Amino acid sequence: MCAVRRVLLGIGLPALPWGTALALIDISPKVSEVKDGQAVVQVINTGDTPEFVNITLYLVTNPGVPSDEEQTIPLGLVKQPSLYATPFKLSLGPRQQKQVQLKVLREIEQEKVYRLAVIPQQKANISGTKNNVMLVGLGYMGLVRQLPLIQTVAWHHRCEARGPVLEATGTVRAAFTELKRNGRDMGDFNLYPGAPRVVDAQVLSGKVEGKPFSVKCGD
Repeated sequence: MCAVRRVLLGIGLPALPWGTALALIDISPKVSEVKDGQAVVQVINTGDTPEFVNITLYLVTNPGVPSDEEQTIPLGLVKQPSLYATPFKLSLGPRQQKQVQLKVLREIEQEKVYRLAVIPQQKANISGTKNNVMLVGLGYMGLVRQLPLIQTVAWHHRCEARGPVLEATGTVRAAFTELKRNGRDMGDFNLYPGAPRVVDAQVLSGKVEGKPFSVKCGD
């Protein structure tokens, strides 16, 4: 999974016309690990104008897939959330940075993955100007890993018609790297508990957490 997604908001994206204000928001770290009850994310205004940003936490229901295939649920719609982010809004002066607190509501048995969306508010115009001013906002959707107290990495596979089905049986994700599918290179991925992954292949090989593996399904 991509660690972070940069989000571009606005109209007329190929070119920035006269009267366009550019809002640049950054975060650090891009990937946060919440353990021992809390973590902190720095939100940074790298632009030259004051910014107001919305902070939203989303639960990722299918972690490990490419970011454009992720399915997310706003935290407000999660029945029993185990994590929350505060504050919900921030005002940032030019080159200023402030903290967002990630705090645990309840301990979990298996890793959960969230997206922290830090997005500038869109404005139709700016007071004191004679013309409408479009705001193109550059924000981030960072990755948040809520980790259980006991962290173990384990996995297994079973064969189906398309190929191996991989399942994480530990409490945290397993990193699959240097992968080859039927002898050809394929991209790395992370395998998360509760999110099995089907690989369309007869033979899959590579490394899991740095250790070599090879599985074969079919003739």
